Amino acid sequence: MLCLNVPAPKDSFAVRTGRRILWMALGILGPEFPLTYAAGQWSRAKQSVVAFKTYNHEDWHMRQAFFADMGGFVLHAPGAEPFPLNAIQLHWLVVNNFIDYPAITRREIWDKSKQDTFTKVVTAFQIGYLIVQCVARAIQGLAITALELNALAIVVCSLMTSSFWLHKPADVQIPIHIHCSHTLAEITLDRAWSLTPLDFVDENGPGYSVNVQPFMKMPVIPAERPIQRIPNDRFPTNPYGIQEYFLCFATLLFTAIHVAGWSFDFPTHTERLLWRISSLLLFGITAAFWLFETAASWTRLGRWKTLYLCIFNRKGLAQHRVRMAARTATMKKRSEQLPLPWEFATITPLAIIYGLARFYLIAEAFAELRDLQGTAYVNINWTSFLPHV
Repeated sequence: MLCLNVPAPKDSFAVRTGRRILWMALGILGPEFPLTYAAGQWSRAKQSVVAFKTYNHEDWHMRQAFFADMGGFVLHAPGAEPFPLNAIQLHWLVVNNFIDYPAITRREIWDKSKQDTFTKVVTAFQIGYLIVQCVARAIQGLAITALELNALAIVVCSLMTSSFWLHKPADVQIPIHIHCSHTLAEITLDRAWSLTPLDFVDENGPGYSVNVQPFMKMPVIPAERPIQRIPNDRFPTNPYGIQEYFLCFATLLFTAIHVAGWSFDFPTHTERLLWRISSLLLFGITAAFWLFETAASWTRLGRWKTLYLCIFNRKGLAQHRVRMAARTATMKKRSEQLPLPWEFATITPLAIIYGLARFYLIAEAFAELRDLQGTAYVNINWTSFLPHV
């Protein structure tokens, strides 16, 4: 179900395979992280569709938007190194008449994907069967192992990730090249940049590889500039509206599934206690993250003051909304300033604790296999759920 971004032209088969294995491991150890990236990419693609349709490009679809944000379009300017564009950069170049609108249809984009919608539906059906099986075992009073519970949490996240990535092409290796007659000096007016010359339009961040690694004084690989691929760990935008609430629910559901093993029979009392502590840590840290994230988001968007004015001073509400709208319109995101020192110092200990708890839950899922209940080996009596003679 992984839909990674377009690789750099010089990436070898070993590099591409290693990157895929890394993300597969992340999808097992922390499936909520690919889900979060997928949700952010979906929100960004939705914004791109609205932006292009505002300028009468009605055929711009979610597939083209995803393709652009995964580095599917590469800009060639006279006398300059080519570099990938994201959707906002592409939109800016088209609107300002530096390049022509890329006349590529959604069917042509989907033809580059190594998976089609039918394949994704079949895969979703296959992993969805585990959900049905666990529910049926619980109804019939049969034991569910910790390994099955871990797998259940993973597949629930994977189904949601797949739904966000439904329109994102998979395993695209070769981008579409766009040639521009204008020089970069004419386009950028010699503005300073860090990742690509179009950083002043929109940066390909924030992300672990381009923000956290430099902050920790770690080498950034590759060091080539302009970057030749958009990083997979780029989190382009926070989900908004119902998508944000859905993501909050999905991550809490993932952690809550582990808490459902509270009364499972483990080989020893100590293992059961550690399972309970680890599952509560996962749920508690996730809930705390969303609580603080919501509070910070409401502060940035002025929602706390809006709520205060709604209750105590409705006359000042209209002026406050106009002021916040003007602030949002002129606000420029500076992703190179992320993470903030206090933010890094706060999140890092929680991330370490979260990782240790998650590792224990996975290790215990296999350790428990040495001493299982007898009903763990009993098959489900499916005929009890189906009308039959």
